[in-house]
Amino acid sequence: MGSYYFQKLLGERLRLCYEIAPPRVKQYLEAEIEFVLDKMKSSDLILELGCGYGRVLKRLLAKAKTVVGIDTSYTSLSLARDVFCKRSHCHLFVMDAVKLGFRDRQFDTVICIQNGISAFCVDQRKLIEEALRVTQTGGEVFFSSIFYELRTR
Repeated sequence: MGSYYFQKLLGERLRLCYEIAPPRVKQYLEAEIEFVLDKMKSSDLILELGCGYGRVLKRLLAKAKTVVGIDTSYTSLSLARDVFCKRSHCHLFVMDAVKLGFRDRQFDTVICIQNGISAFCVDQRKLIEEALRVTQTGGEVFFSSIFYELRTR
């Protein structure tokens, strides 16, 4: 992940960005989480790539049997652990999403929403391949991203 997230936007600072987001942005982010939650089953073993301080993780924990969150920021994971992951069905690891330390086909669902595919600043093909590798046959992988179009006159 780029130095921007390590130096400027992690843990409490990232949480604050979501808290002060405009209502329309919050509505979009909520709809994205609801879409994923509607697809999950209570028996699922879920992996969230780039779970950060646990904003999405919190919602996943309310529905899934077990949730595993990974992030490259120990600071963000510490906040997630302290705030959301006091339950036995939540596990957090410092890990790179393109080099997952999990066995093949381990998870029912892998989630990388709310711009992770762009924000990670990694080879997107490798990211998707690694997510697919750890997803069970018949499982689901959810990615989302925000694309910007620059126009010149």
